[in-house]
Amino acid sequence: MREFEFIDRVMPDVPPPAPEQVAAVRDRLARRAGSASLRRDRPVRRAGSASPRRPRLGGWKGVALAAAAVILVIGAVAVLLPASTPAPVVTTPRQVLDAAADRLARQPLPVRRYWRQETERIMRTEGADGYRVEERGRDVLAFGRDGDWYTWYESVSTEPYGAEATEQWRRSGSPKLCPGRGCDPHLPAYPARSMDRPLAVAPGWTATLAEVLALPGEAAALRAELLEHYTDNSEASPDQWLGEVARRLVVELPISPGTQAAAYRVLAGLPGASVRDDVHDPGGRPAVTLELPPRGAVRVQLVIDPGSGALRAAQQVAPMPGLDPGVPSVITVIVARSWTDTRPVPPSGCRNCSGRY
Repeated sequence: MREFEFIDRVMPDVPPPAPEQVAAVRDRLARRAGSASLRRDRPVRRAGSASPRRPRLGGWKGVALAAAAVILVIGAVAVLLPASTPAPVVTTPRQVLDAAADRLARQPLPVRRYWRQETERIMRTEGADGYRVEERGRDVLAFGRDGDWYTWYESVSTEPYGAEATEQWRRSGSPKLCPGRGCDPHLPAYPARSMDRPLAVAPGWTATLAEVLALPGEAAALRAELLEHYTDNSEASPDQWLGEVARRLVVELPISPGTQAAAYRVLAGLPGASVRDDVHDPGGRPAVTLELPPRGAVRVQLVIDPGSGALRAAQQVAPMPGLDPGVPSVITVIVARSWTDTRPVPPSGCRNCSGRY
């Protein structure tokens, strides 16, 4: 039997058959040949004839056996061929962002009394002694459905940033750097933002909490509704204005998960915007960055969880002495963001840290 030799010649990449495969094919051929022989030897009686007549197969027997062999060989080839490996699916950064936005949009909006966001602010700047420092602080912003608002900021620490700055700090005697905890015992916390119009979405547009929560969850509808508030006397172009308003919605206001997902898509669709999925968040976790269209030398980036679509951080990147290219100078890390029934309580002695909107 030479069927497998034929396979070896025309398909050299197919692995050699196992002995049991060869034996199985031979056995099936033998059984088919025997069955054909029995049918050939059985006499057939012609109508009107007294004696039976044996059928004449002639060359047809060889044709049938050859066809059977071909079928069995094809079956053997199918067994021997390795399973095909599907081609890898190429996913673009924008597709990663869209998938994260889809998952975010499916999250329900909890019905609780207060929306509260706690962030860590990191600022890399030049200190009083002329070397680069990194300031860290804790910021809280909260809105109540009953019309209350709360906000306060607490300085946490100031440290030299980078090896060169650390060496200069040590040469100067390693002094305590401020601002930080204990630097001003009379002012441990204070409001870091104006709350005259806490729900001001854009210049000339102050919304209610209900209106903010009712903003559309579809990108085209959200874009259209936001642009209804754009005025010709704005110093920014419509796209620039739209980018700033959508950024504020995502970073600073209590919008629904659906609106937040739609805002991602609005921002990603602006001319000059870009998305990357080969980056990490300030904590070192894999992330997606959505970079808004640049305005001058400053680049604003939203750092997004690729799994849940949650906002992890917002950061600014700008050329600055002492900072490597691409390193953010200002970072707002989202520590916690949720709806709760627990009323926020500002630190003792914090003045103008709560009010009504």
